[in-house]
Amino acid sequence: MLDNSMQELNGSGPKKRRNSAENICDKDENVHISQDLKKNDEVKIHDAAPDRVELLHWRDMPKHLQFNPYVLTGYRPLQDVSGCIRSLFYFHNETINILTHGVSLVFMIAVLPGLLPWSVGGWSWFLSLCHLLGALAPWCGSFLYHLFMNHTRGAGLYHRLLQLDMLGIWVSQSIGE
Repeated sequence: MLDNSMQELNGSGPKKRRNSAENICDKDENVHISQDLKKNDEVKIHDAAPDRVELLHWRDMPKHLQFNPYVLTGYRPLQDVSGCIRSLFYFHNETINILTHGVSLVFMIAVLPGLLPWSVGGWSWFLSLCHLLGALAPWCGSFLYHLFMNHTRGAGLYHRLLQLDMLGIWVSQSIGE
């Protein structure tokens, strides 16, 4: 039951798209196919617009990324590091998580060191460092988790990123306050 949305069960949900070169060319005016290459069953596509990432449905994602059956659309496809970083610049189902954690992280890196008493005396530098690390750890871990969770390396990397996210929370609770 969780594999299909209510819309799909009623027959009104989105249908899975086929992405062949012929379908893309039929729909896009800016695409030109070289006739010489078409004879050899090779298709060369020239697109005047920048590459657009097609967001996926929950059912199209690998099992390790199907942890929330209530978010049905807007999933980024599996991508390499540069694709994950480029996902900062378009809207998808993880955008708010990435931006809120990333902006908070940058703000704290910029502001917090100037507010801490680094040289008051004794061990104040160490306590300031512990406070800084404890404050930054959960934001950094969560930012990296949400940004790279759809990496092509799959479930192994995903679980390492999740551990990094949890480690950030543990560091915050252990030495941050």
